[in-house]
Amino acid sequence: MSTLTGKTIGKYSLTERLGRGGMAEVYKAHHPKLDRTVAVKILHGYLAEGEDFLRRFEREARAVAALRHPHIVQIHDFDVEHETYYMVMEYFNGGTLQDRMAELARSGKYMPLDQVMEILKEIAEALAYAHKKGIIHRDIKPSNILLNDRGEAFLADFGIARIVSTTQFTSTGALIGTPTYMSPEQSKGDDLTAVSDIYSLGVILFELLTGRAPFVADTPLALIQKHISEPLPRLTMLRSGLPSGVEAVVEKALAKEPAMRYQTAGEMAQALAQALAAEDISELDQEIAEKKKLAAQPTEKMDEVDLPDRKSLPTMAMGDATRAQIMGEAVAAQVPQPVTTEQPPEKKEIPLTPKKNTKSEKAATPGWMNQLKSRPILFIVIGVVLVGILILVISSLSGGVSCSTVEDCVARANPLRDQGDLEGYLKYIDAALDRVPADRHPAYAGLWCDRGDVERQLGLLDEAIRSFSSCMDWTQGDPALQMVRDRAAIALEELR
Repeated sequence: MSTLTGKTIGKYSLTERLGRGGMAEVYKAHHPKLDRTVAVKILHGYLAEGEDFLRRFEREARAVAALRHPHIVQIHDFDVEHETYYMVMEYFNGGTLQDRMAELARSGKYMPLDQVMEILKEIAEALAYAHKKGIIHRDIKPSNILLNDRGEAFLADFGIARIVSTTQFTSTGALIGTPTYMSPEQSKGDDLTAVSDIYSLGVILFELLTGRAPFVADTPLALIQKHISEPLPRLTMLRSGLPSGVEAVVEKALAKEPAMRYQTAGEMAQALAQALAAEDISELDQEIAEKKKLAAQPTEKMDEVDLPDRKSLPTMAMGDATRAQIMGEAVAAQVPQPVTTEQPPEKKEIPLTPKKNTKSEKAATPGWMNQLKSRPILFIVIGVVLVGILILVISSLSGGVSCSTVEDCVARANPLRDQGDLEGYLKYIDAALDRVPADRHPAYAGLWCDRGDVERQLGLLDEAIRSFSSCMDWTQGDPALQMVRDRAAIALEELR
């Protein structure tokens, strides 16, 4: 796996790769003379191929380094070494908001509303400050919001999108930005204002409240089109129990027309605070938690029975039914059974009328089946375990890849690439490509280029050549995909 871990760039020793995105990869690093831990963001080499890139890089980096705000990640240094452009930033040990959201999704929980409010307030304050300085972020998304060990939020990557905005293409062959969080005007390539960042912040708020993004699609182009023209899903249809004013805040932040949105980030944060103040959100969060707790309890009364520790219960993958069943088994195991003592059978006269052959009937039913009939819960548990084993076998036969649609496969692949698991990323991208219908090849051509980039990183040059060739073939000469073809052509020229 290609990595710069263990190498030195400038004055900084790179100790650990923290993530990789479409425009850069980030390393944890150490400055030995200052004994300071920092984060180093290294831009991908092909982004520096545009004209006057060094001039733009220095201009934007200076502007970002001049920002001084408690919730903006501070830039300590920026430089270029052997045509490698990098920025040195504060290091935070709490991961990203994207990491936190993924953790909540795995546990089936929502972020408490008071935490949602605090994060939105902190990021809104950072945006309001930058906007007053005339700086638009252009790429607001959860992975660009860092957290410290106290859960405080800090906005990163100011200026990165602007620095590379005049290069010929990005790593996905698309517009600068992340389609899930892009405003309609950014999707159309229009000039941007501060309210474009507010739209992106509104998408994050929607996702924090519901656990999902407002729009999903199989391709970036289809996703962009939804932001431009598709109505916003109703918040209350996705999550009940929210204060009534919250939906109005989200709808205004995500208005299609820029003039209909909040015009400042501070205005948006204030509106959300007022909507949440209409109800005691701590009581609301407690009420939601109590409902979930009650829903997870067995229906029978078990006041005097000790249940197994929660950590010993099955994971979510086994399902709530299995959890309840195993809890039921634990209870049954502790219920005292009646003690019996064997007594010699009394002698009885044999009746003249014949009796049913109960011995032969018992022989017809095996003893283990009688036990299952008397213990149906055990039968269900065994069935669930067998199904789980079958799923694991199927998963192993498919290379550990489990996704149903192109969109699903790509959604599972991208976090693996960001985490540095390039082999895992390739497995899911291959699964995505296998699921593309023949008549939809042009729409997904960029996936082959993404595949080629990762193979080139891994040193699989022959495979990368085949991937970039497929990328070009899948465009089928579509004029709208000229940028994708150019990207493939440049890569092939470099590889050959």
